[in-house]
Amino acid sequence: MKKPMYDGSILSFQQKRGQESSAFFLPFLKPGMRLLDIGCGPGNITATMAPHVGLAVGVDIQGRSIAAANELAETAGLSNLSFREADMTALPFDDETFDAVFFHAVLYHQDASMLARTLAEARRVLRLGGLVATRDADIGGNILHPDLPGLRTSLDLWQRWYEHDGPDALQFGRRQGAILRAHGFVPVWTGASYVNHSADAATRHEAVGDARRSLKSLGPKLIERGLATQAELDQALSSWNVWGAEPDAVYLRCRCECVAQKA
Repeated sequence: MKKPMYDGSILSFQQKRGQESSAFFLPFLKPGMRLLDIGCGPGNITATMAPHVGLAVGVDIQGRSIAAANELAETAGLSNLSFREADMTALPFDDETFDAVFFHAVLYHQDASMLARTLAEARRVLRLGGLVATRDADIGGNILHPDLPGLRTSLDLWQRWYEHDGPDALQFGRRQGAILRAHGFVPVWTGASYVNHSADAATRHEAVGDARRSLKSLGPKLIERGLATQAELDQALSSWNVWGAEPDAVYLRCRCECVAQKA
């Protein structure tokens, strides 16, 4: 499976969503804990959890993401926060190094084989009784209004880019507890929240810009691979303009959340 690609719009989105992305896990964190954020991207989420633990470490396979994360750590002035480039299926840490492991928008993008390897590594570096937390997409839970065909096309194009198909992929978020249990963890809490792309006119304008930039970036690659047509891309792009012009437009992206324990 290919590595996730972080274009500029995705990095910008992540940097704005750190606090809400980790909010569900903060009540489980305690001073002195050693936390590992796997697939940390530019590090913004890791940074929001660092003040709640003794040590926070973020890892990502993308060198430029780690460069951005290290810059963030220096700016934040958090002495207990660090980042390193690493493969999540071969973590450079000893067994039972951490008290907590965190995944945000990571597992959803993996096929069954990589998912098994990733969770096996997370389990290996987590101490007995330690916690793993996941927050990931559930496309079936998204809320759109007006529900334009072109918007659904754009969501489908993003799905194709990440090679997802079938109802299991579309409903990944709600299955996180079952997935973690199947890989040796015991769920202790589940929930869900929404990323609100339609809170006000400025937010809607920003959502339209982010969506169009992402589609324009991925579009030629999708077409080159035979995963989309120019007509589909044009329909998706124009639909975001129509949606953005609607004063009562709604776009809420569903994120399911789960906290489980290593038994």
